Amino acid sequence: MHIAQLEEALELSRASIRFYEKEGLLSPERLANGYRDYSEEDLETLRRVKLLRALGLPLEDIKALQAGTLDLPAALRAQEERLRREQRQREAALSLCQTLEGEGVAYRDLEAGPYLEELSRLEREGVQLQPPAADSLPCAPYPWRRFFARQLDRSLLSLLFSAVLSLVLRRRLGDGLPWDLFETYLLWGIQFLVEPLLLSTWGTTPGKWIFGLQVRSSDGRKLTFGEAASRLWELFRYGEGYGIPFYNLYRNYKSFRACADGEVLPWDQSRELSYSIRDTRPWRGAAWLGAVGLDLSLALLLAVHITIPPVRHPLTVAEFARNYNDAVRQYELSSLSLDSKGQWVVPEGTLDLGREGAPPIFHYTTAGDGTLTGLTFTYRTPPEFFGSGTLDEQTAALLAMLAAQPEAGFLNWLGLIETVSENMGRPFEDYTFPVAGLTVTNEAAYSGYEIVGDAYLFPAEGEEQTFSQTFSITRTAE
Repeated sequence: MHIAQLEEALELSRASIRFYEKEGLLSPERLANGYRDYSEEDLETLRRVKLLRALGLPLEDIKALQAGTLDLPAALRAQEERLRREQRQREAALSLCQTLEGEGVAYRDLEAGPYLEELSRLEREGVQLQPPAADSLPCAPYPWRRFFARQLDRSLLSLLFSAVLSLVLRRRLGDGLPWDLFETYLLWGIQFLVEPLLLSTWGTTPGKWIFGLQVRSSDGRKLTFGEAASRLWELFRYGEGYGIPFYNLYRNYKSFRACADGEVLPWDQSRELSYSIRDTRPWRGAAWLGAVGLDLSLALLLAVHITIPPVRHPLTVAEFARNYNDAVRQYELSSLSLDSKGQWVVPEGTLDLGREGAPPIFHYTTAGDGTLTGLTFTYRTPPEFFGSGTLDEQTAALLAMLAAQPEAGFLNWLGLIETVSENMGRPFEDYTFPVAGLTVTNEAAYSGYEIVGDAYLFPAEGEEQTFSQTFSITRTAE
């Protein structure tokens, strides 16, 4: 049967039926057209629920009855005790009302002290009279859950920002405090767009959803975009100290203490908001850990992704140049860039302090389909040679070709970089090694120089200097 038939049979609102279904008390089947099909068993379940709720039984007790973990007589005895306790409370309240009425005192002349003492006496006798729950806004006094929910939301925003930088722009922010502050406030700017949008449409955020946290207006509706943005501003101001380093930690601590003490925090109180929590079941903590683990894994993949040059299939010379230029930028190498023909782009007036004369010319070998099978360059240094020579050119060229090899991927890229680092010698040394389907060879010959330190050659006094280096990368035949 359809939900309209249930409404008619039970005189129960559609909202209530949907609520009980959400609570797991009903499990209607889905028809091919997507509509719910309620059975006679669902109808009978709703009859029981309607009766027991009318008697005041808590929803959790009804769930336990349905699950078979609680028997009906025990549930009814517990409810009877609650009703008797409430009856004593109502009788005590009725008696005090009658006493106050008999006094005939106006509100402005009411002395509440003696009556509050009477309330204290009744409480000692087991009669609890407290203001209605509606007199205070729910504040979800679970500071750690609220903190971890917000941290997850921030981490997801950071992941989104990193994905745009890495996948779309292939850029990374710089290092150091100024860049850290720039990223912090940029993320806050993104959050001021995303969080109000989520709260006004979905009604929650990923972190809040995992912990069962819910932000609503005092009348139970979702926040408008403006209300959610105003709330976030108050949180940024009072809870995060405007993001100012160290001061924000102080504001975090103050907010933590206030929340733990059951206070309504300023960003909820000033807007008359209701911040509630659905439950504190252990699986929510496990789900949060899983989400954090996934977030960290994706962040690591993005960090690796940006270190791999972008073209990852057999290269043409132009694609090799693209990979080469990307490696120079990502690894902050001092080499010049290449044009689409694989030739150096030397800006007018450029002075390269690492060498005198022109940089080495790359010579490319290609297959019949135009794909690159190898490259080589020979470098001859002038007598004033110093420094590590062509190390940056060697590194960038190898990274450019390495990324295009089938054997290279996300999972082993860092290991391949380590292999290259361990096997690539100094420019004036002979070495050869295989890596991911490539053979790397360096042949060097020199005279009239002395090795100083790990990477320097200095002319020997009174001797004639000669130097040559031939560096090559060859793709292994398939």
